[in-house]
Amino acid sequence: SIPAIPPPKPDPWQLLQSGLQPAGCDQPEVVRWRQRYLGRPERFSGRLTEFAPLLHFVSREVAERQLPQAFSLIPMVESSFYGFPGRGDGPAGMWQLMPATARAWGLSVGGGKDDRLDHVRATHAALNYLQALWALFERDPGLTVAAYNAGDGRVNRAIRKAGHRDSRRLPLPRITQEYLIKLDALACLFKAPEAYGFELPPLPPASQLEVVILPFPADASLLAGALRLPEDAFRRHNGAARGPIARTAGHAWLVPASRIPVIATLDPPTVAPAPGSLRQSAPNSGTHVVQRGDTLWDLSRRYGVRLEDLLRWNSLNSRSTLRIGQRLRLAP
Repeated sequence: SIPAIPPPKPDPWQLLQSGLQPAGCDQPEVVRWRQRYLGRPERFSGRLTEFAPLLHFVSREVAERQLPQAFSLIPMVESSFYGFPGRGDGPAGMWQLMPATARAWGLSVGGGKDDRLDHVRATHAALNYLQALWALFERDPGLTVAAYNAGDGRVNRAIRKAGHRDSRRLPLPRITQEYLIKLDALACLFKAPEAYGFELPPLPPASQLEVVILPFPADASLLAGALRLPEDAFRRHNGAARGPIARTAGHAWLVPASRIPVIATLDPPTVAPAPGSLRQSAPNSGTHVVQRGDTLWDLSRRYGVRLEDLLRWNSLNSRSTLRIGQRLRLAP
């Protein structure tokens, strides 16, 4: 499950920019938010440098699903790509998913476990949700984003009341209208940064994040040290800006491509968590029981197996529909 060094990828900013189609860059409210983002250019550039690897990870996931690249910017509007813990029944993680939404799309929330803080799982769940909304609203990006923020029921009621489907003119809560404007402003900035006087930070292939599923448990602090990575950045990329983070065997870590060869040389006991510090993280037990929101593509990524193998082991094809409670084999 430890991958080989991945092949070179296209320029990450080109991947994002080629898929952005911002509208209304000269609209007064979009200009206002664009100016707010660039009000302190050095601060904006610093934050962008921090979260660029995560943005690129999300951008690749969005591209693989053939969704609009504007969806890659949602975590910036939601949380600036920080994995904030939730409070009570509030949202959490860089996608700021509510507990009920997270559970509906296959994440565990509660009992000392919150998958919303796991950037890989949360991204897969959020994109599953966005993919469903994208289909529900007939591939309209504005309506899809509005529904992600306000709920599909509220957006459908607004459409019926207004008699049209223009997301910018629907009678939606002000917070949702602002949400759409912020996303437009960011899309304008990232599409043509030179037009607004700032530069996108370099993100060489060696710094780009790859999903690595470790076959042994690990503590984030010890793993960062073993990989010779700054602990704060490694923890931020793996969903724990504060507090302990220990994961069981089978957990998907985000690791810079340049450090992947080091993983094969690790001695598992040197990164092992302290006794009692582990939280469950979907170890590969040989089978998986299908939950709501699961897709074959998502499961192949989660367990580090090829999609074609997963299909063959379970006598399925790419058009097969999963049933909740169905048991899938994860090995021959």
